[in-house]
Amino acid sequence: MTVSLEMVAVVAMARNRVIGDGAGLIWHLPADLKRVKSLTMGCPLIMGRRTWDSIGRALPGRASVVMTRDASWAAEGALRAGDMDAALEHSRDWIAATDSARPEIILFGGGEIYAAGMPLCNRIEATIVDISPDGGPNAALFPALAASEWDHEVLEEAEPEGDVPGYRYERFTRKKPVTV
Repeated sequence: MTVSLEMVAVVAMARNRVIGDGAGLIWHLPADLKRVKSLTMGCPLIMGRRTWDSIGRALPGRASVVMTRDASWAAEGALRAGDMDAALEHSRDWIAATDSARPEIILFGGGEIYAAGMPLCNRIEATIVDISPDGGPNAALFPALAASEWDHEVLEEAEPEGDVPGYRYERFTRKKPVTV
């Protein structure tokens, strides 16, 4: 029996779609880390090598599928994929072999990975940080979304507190779902 899978993008981005400066996140939102864990637990995470490097390790309870053009790249706890098709194959295999897996593949960043996977996503779980950094010369951006293709809802808002900027949780749902 084939299980129906859904690809979901999980992203934290600034108002101007900046997701990083090429080295990592530009902000630290402790409550968002808990949300990301609940959204991604039991799922394979498709990410780029720089995203892997910024995390620094495999996240427990999830598969780390790392897309890189470097065929010799390897890291403990990571599954290397040379392209999106290979990443999807690793993800499907991991879900099939893991009892606690959920039928979702998480698109986890960075900018090139989001751009490559967005045509396959039906849902985006976004944290919109209430800042607009320039991101520097190596800025990573989340792809622009066509409003005509997505339904949008604001789920929750958090006011700024100390060094933590304000942010909100938003969900985008594709109007015409695609299959992975």
